[in-house]
Amino acid sequence: MSQNLSKSPLNPGLMIRALVASCILVFISFSAVPRLGTSDVPELPTGDGTGDTPDMFIKLVPNNLGTVVNKGDNLRLSSLRGRVVLLDMFWSQCPHCEEHAPHVVELYNQYRQRGFTVLGLATDRPDKIDDVKAFMRKTKINYPVGFITTEIVAYYADSHNQGVPQMVLFGVDGKMAKRLIGWNPQISQELKQAIDEQIAKLPTVKPGSKASSKSSTRKVKQA
Repeated sequence: MSQNLSKSPLNPGLMIRALVASCILVFISFSAVPRLGTSDVPELPTGDGTGDTPDMFIKLVPNNLGTVVNKGDNLRLSSLRGRVVLLDMFWSQCPHCEEHAPHVVELYNQYRQRGFTVLGLATDRPDKIDDVKAFMRKTKINYPVGFITTEIVAYYADSHNQGVPQMVLFGVDGKMAKRLIGWNPQISQELKQAIDEQIAKLPTVKPGSKASSKSSTRKVKQA
């Protein structure tokens, strides 16, 4: 069973956890945050603030795994725009999340040098950071992970099914290309296919060119 992120009648920003079956439901109220219309396509914020989506700051969890050491700073969501981006919402105590995370790590390692990146978003309360770190160690996560915010839920989570794991994929244009909820072999295949499709849309740069060198440097710093 997956964990849910859903509306709460309480004040914005308040998170409540309640036991339901074998998983805990986390309720995040975002009534004060404007939601996109049914015809709108969610997109990442623009760095200059010209888009309809406000910029968001994600508090990162310190992580010493991988080639990039994340010291736990804040990440501007707009800084990811221009690459193929996967927002991966999870809960550290969710069995399905634990099952799917290593597969996301595999995809990250496979595509990171081709313009793909992942931002994990833990639905745990910030005071449960040790649980999140333990989850990251167990699943060998080597990409940035932060705590989910009410804005992330409001703009990107499925309003009808807010279970986790929930993955939202954005293309190089910053627009949402795919949203998947849960984990099984079919979802795994759909996610990989969607990533392949978006990677194919990235500009082709010849190896050894100046553009290629600059691009590689930027990816190492921000991955």
